[in-house]
Amino acid sequence: MQNAFSLRNVTYRTILSIPSLDVATGSVFGITGKSGSGKTTLLKLLNNLITSDTGTVNYFGTDVLKIDPVTLRRKVMMVPQAPYIFPGTILENIQLIFNFNRKELPVQVEIESLLELFDMPGMLNKKTANMSGGEKQRLALARVLLLDPETLLLDEPTAALDDENARAVFEYLAWWVGKSGKAVVMISHSEALISEFGGSILALSGGQINSFNEEGSVHD
Repeated sequence: MQNAFSLRNVTYRTILSIPSLDVATGSVFGITGKSGSGKTTLLKLLNNLITSDTGTVNYFGTDVLKIDPVTLRRKVMMVPQAPYIFPGTILENIQLIFNFNRKELPVQVEIESLLELFDMPGMLNKKTANMSGGEKQRLALARVLLLDPETLLLDEPTAALDDENARAVFEYLAWWVGKSGKAVVMISHSEALISEFGGSILALSGGQINSFNEEGSVHD
């Protein structure tokens, strides 16, 4: 296990101040905190969607500012809280994402298998205009997982899901990082599920680290 991200003396305006933080591979790293605590800001710093005012954000030992932004974001993929879903069918959405990333589309059985795990069986030809908010959220996550990036950044990926589907997503993500040895950094209010399936939990308050539960040990 190694560090996917290492942050040192990172500040962003008056929104976030992180003296030191490491995010290891091979587990789901959870971020919790009230609205306005700096959670999404931290996530955006990790793939250079925004740039810190001070300090360094390293990705596998390299400052993210020294990595080509397009290259970085193809390795470190982020699913925002309200992901954009293209008009058309579910299959067309997945095809467009693969075309954009210049990757070969997986075989259909692989796509259907993942959609079935996310409780969307036999829906490849369903129009996205007819999908619920929860279905759109699961589609956005499935698109990214099919791309198999190095690292996943997820902003409340289960916010629109019921308890059963939220659990299925957490279970799959835990399996994915366990199988691949990669990293998932996830903002979530489902602290119980993060505790059950995650390796670490970072709690933010007012842009500061309130507590950090790393593999069962809490640092204030």
